[in-house]
Amino acid sequence: MGTAATGCPSSAAGPLDDPVFKFPSRVQVKGIDFVEESNMFCIECGKENVETAHFCASCGKATSPVSGPKPPTTPSTPAKHGGVLHSIGNQISSFANTDQLDGFSLGDFFSEVFKKRETSEVDDYFVVGTSRTTPSIEDVPTSWPKPWFFFRVLLFLGLVYLGFYFAFQQLGNPKLIPGLIMMGSLAVPLATVILFFELNVPRNISFNRVLMLVASGGVVSLFVALVGFSVSDLGWLGASQAGIVEEVGKLLAVILVARSFKGKYILNGLLYGAAVGAGFAFFESAGYAFEFLEKSGKLDVMFSVIQLRAILTPFGHVAWTAIAAGALWRVKGDRPFQLSMLFDGGFLRTMFIPMILHMAWDSPFSSPFDIHLFALGAIGWFVVFGLVQQGLRQIRDEQFQISQAKAIKATLIPGPQLIRPTMPVPEGKVAEA
Repeated sequence: MGTAATGCPSSAAGPLDDPVFKFPSRVQVKGIDFVEESNMFCIECGKENVETAHFCASCGKATSPVSGPKPPTTPSTPAKHGGVLHSIGNQISSFANTDQLDGFSLGDFFSEVFKKRETSEVDDYFVVGTSRTTPSIEDVPTSWPKPWFFFRVLLFLGLVYLGFYFAFQQLGNPKLIPGLIMMGSLAVPLATVILFFELNVPRNISFNRVLMLVASGGVVSLFVALVGFSVSDLGWLGASQAGIVEEVGKLLAVILVARSFKGKYILNGLLYGAAVGAGFAFFESAGYAFEFLEKSGKLDVMFSVIQLRAILTPFGHVAWTAIAAGALWRVKGDRPFQLSMLFDGGFLRTMFIPMILHMAWDSPFSSPFDIHLFALGAIGWFVVFGLVQQGLRQIRDEQFQISQAKAIKATLIPGPQLIRPTMPVPEGKVAEA
């Protein structure tokens, strides 16, 4: 379709039907075209963006993909076509409205887990999220992060649990049972949310706030889910009703607890969701351990419940709630939450994924060694990594827009000129050239 003389799209629906207005403008400096793309104005906040932006630099709202020059990206390996898994991955990415994984390797992702660190480096690692310690968005790296501290937390808390277990086996003191339940239920959820803390490359959320979300978000999400079970009429779904009730409840908890928190990026939403999901998983696992101990009266049953749920925790609530919140923050950006955001098509498509995964998880289907649960978990993390890559691209787009704006400003606005004052020439002397 052509464009009218004004530069607006000529479709009958009008420019407001698109996520952005596009007004062609070419900046020519000294006879050379400096900018070759059109300007876009976000209809959500009115902020001007370059045409190649996928997200508004101001509010974070996703824009429609457009043709034209692309912002610089990190080097990637050529896509490999063929294979069932590749085809399934493309279908999942398309349905979830996420980026296909590009340049990602699990080996490289975990390559710094065992790297030796100085104590001062570990201490500084968590001093982030304040006005003085949050880096400028221009200085944020947009390559795939390489988390490492989460493994140390997992190892430390795992050793604490084993210490409780050994002490109980040797001494048989029932006062050790609460410690066993608490540490066994906390170790993996906390380590997983720290992994998401490390994935939040803008470094604009403090660890103190993350811990607050784990505690308060866990309590609120449990309460909202219990109320949901009591008022919903989904009993005909059996255990699978948890996929709807609990996922909605946890997302509502994220909205209630984190609504006033700063952060407009997709990676921020992933972290907020992971924190609430970790709190929910911690309290739920502890509750199941106590319930099975009370009903069976056998400590071996309690230990089995604690250990099995610890193994499965990374593939469940933490990842599911991270997906839901990341999708919501993709729509929300830095705008205040509005109910209409929950009805955004892109959000709903992504939100369906944790709900479907959770329903399938709680279904009566079984498999040898519960291998289907790990398959469902792999799908969930595939979507998580797709959102992470989308979040990295969102930051890269903003950096590109900032660099373009600075370059144009520096070219069009000349700097101060130093003018040498003219001194009077004494009579009888010749002025120097």
